[in-house]
Amino acid sequence: MSKRHSFLDKRLGRLDDTRLVVKGLIHPETTIFANKDVLVESSAVDELLQVLELDETVEQLKERKILPASAELLKVVVTPDVHKGSGIPIGTVLATRGFVVPAAIGNDIGCGMRLHTTDWKADEVLSKLDELEKGFRHAYFEGGRNIPMTRAQREALFKHGLAGLRTNVPQTQQDGLWWLFHQHASDINHVEQCGSYQASRTCGLDDFLGPEELTRDSQIGSIGGGNHFVEVQRVERILDNELAYRWDLRVGQVTLMVHSGSVAIGHLCAEQYATIPRSLYPKDLKHPHNKLFVIPCTDPAYNLFLDCLHNATNFAFANRMFLALMAFDVLNTTLGERRSLLLYDTPHNFMRIDKNLPLIHRKGACPARNYSVAGPGSGLGQSLLGEPVLVPGSMGSSSYVLVGLGNPEALWSASHGAGRRLSRGEALKGNNAEFEKFMRTFRVVTPVDFNRQDLRQRPDIIARKLEDIKTEAPYAYKNVEAVVATLNEAGIAKPVAELKPIMTIKG
Repeated sequence: MSKRHSFLDKRLGRLDDTRLVVKGLIHPETTIFANKDVLVESSAVDELLQVLELDETVEQLKERKILPASAELLKVVVTPDVHKGSGIPIGTVLATRGFVVPAAIGNDIGCGMRLHTTDWKADEVLSKLDELEKGFRHAYFEGGRNIPMTRAQREALFKHGLAGLRTNVPQTQQDGLWWLFHQHASDINHVEQCGSYQASRTCGLDDFLGPEELTRDSQIGSIGGGNHFVEVQRVERILDNELAYRWDLRVGQVTLMVHSGSVAIGHLCAEQYATIPRSLYPKDLKHPHNKLFVIPCTDPAYNLFLDCLHNATNFAFANRMFLALMAFDVLNTTLGERRSLLLYDTPHNFMRIDKNLPLIHRKGACPARNYSVAGPGSGLGQSLLGEPVLVPGSMGSSSYVLVGLGNPEALWSASHGAGRRLSRGEALKGNNAEFEKFMRTFRVVTPVDFNRQDLRQRPDIIARKLEDIKTEAPYAYKNVEAVVATLNEAGIAKPVAELKPIMTIKG
């Protein structure tokens, strides 16, 4: 465990070992979950205080009858991986009534985590690292992606998610990765809401729908940039024997974790509704300087927002699924076929509409419900005994599988990772010797093969890619163990297993 921090932003006060509050704040109720080993940066506090100004904005809109009298910013929760975002800190959860806040979801709509367990053993993977690296690089970056779809199949995906694909892709369609898709058809039962949110239309996506015949596109099966990845891992430790057994987790076993979202699709969908809230504000009403606009649930624009949200989220589910299938195709070819099971797939940039609950916006926060909260049809089977919560560490460090405990004070939400400690610009100025040592000891698969003879003549290309990796270096992130400890101590989620990385694939 890291050395305990004595620094605490003067605008915050500590309630107990795991909870902080904003001093002097009466409404909305706001809780920051962070134990004394988790540093909450002042830049994140700056953004949080701007978010809380939403309360004043809501009151002004209620006075003008733009929002109903019952509209309210009910509660704000901040998870321990909190860090500065773009207008709203990453790791923020908002509960609202009567309106939505698109910025509280972000542009990478539906971004989330996926975890498979497998019957491969870590030693098998370690004995074939060079072959696997070559196979992964071809699959993800050198034209090996082969996921042909018709226009009708893409439209079914955007409007009906994974269920739409299952209905519109016949068993006879076996080319590309579809043979693996059919093998993994039952995985849909372990995806949040079965990976299928209903939309009445596709919003601004005509170019992506493509021609009527089978064609490949440039989006599906894309990892994306930043902290997104596909990672081959091994189970290092079991921390809850009963749940590990139920969840098919065993020491020494290989797991596959995917962190990705809706890439360009999400940004395009977000643009479709970005201008709507501004048009709803009276010209004589001062716009919020934090640019956090709202959409009333009674306005026709709300339906457009939901369709865009669901288009992008459905795509994100399919994107993560195919990223996993691409990895399994390489693993099967290199190591021989083995059984693989999906443990869970859920978004952490999304807004859920649950019966009898407020609207829950999550920006970089995993749902952490128990079965009684999630309920039937959620994709969360009762046999799981709670919702799997996937908390990846920084590149090269441990990731954790936890079980959600359904804590209402935390708005049924947990961290989605370790959380940045340094901005990407600051990370580039980090310790070069430490970074070089990391690159010598850890296997990272990127579009650039640093061992290619011809690329050694292009130090500029190599330098640019190394800079990309350096922004995600371990020292740029918080201590994931401190984040997990906070979740456990606060009764948000309980650790089940620790996973160690073997090989990480990054775009």
